[in-house]
Amino acid sequence: MVCDTSIGLAEALDKICPHGIVSTVAMASVENGATDALEEAACAGFSPSRRAEFLGGRNCARTALSKLGHSEASIGANDDGVPQWPLGILGSITHTKGLCGAVIAKSGDFRCLGLDFEQAGRLSEGAAKRVVHPLEADFAKSHPDAPTFLFSLKEAFYKAQYPKWQKRANFQDIALAVDLKKGNAEICYINKDLGEVAAQWGTHFHFHTTSVGRIIIALCWVPVTA
Repeated sequence: MVCDTSIGLAEALDKICPHGIVSTVAMASVENGATDALEEAACAGFSPSRRAEFLGGRNCARTALSKLGHSEASIGANDDGVPQWPLGILGSITHTKGLCGAVIAKSGDFRCLGLDFEQAGRLSEGAAKRVVHPLEADFAKSHPDAPTFLFSLKEAFYKAQYPKWQKRANFQDIALAVDLKKGNAEICYINKDLGEVAAQWGTHFHFHTTSVGRIIIALCWVPVTA
């Protein structure tokens, strides 16, 4: 079943990626090994399942990188846990319940890129209240999984912007207008405390979202032409 889900996720993710973004999805495996000291250090002390997901995500990223001509690449992490990409590349890695995914692009084509997978229905009522901005209240009531879609889209936003601008946003710092039928979203509010991100780039973030079974996919990016 997990294998079937990974195939469906791979197809769905590829479908929502704009031209220039390469994606890969795979199952995590405890047999995955670190390729070098950088990756070994990045997952030191992890539980076996967490290590499998971490290294599975790295394997996904390397598969995607190979499509862009980077056949040999180790992907460590900085002190904030942000993946460290080869020169000229940006990307994002995610994992949930034994499934891993990655998106990769050339930094000459995109300013930032974020990917998130989430299990639908994972938010408690209290967590949903922390995620949903007042401007999103109507949408949050429109679909049983709406709060999780918002959670995942905001996670993708955070993962996209943080490596470039280092802004520690929380869930209330943005509000999104989401159209599940079209599978997209746009920012309708962004906290001015996010500085340059809000002042110059808030209207340039693009979002796509979809779901496969009970797994939600969220993708966020800013094109270099913005």
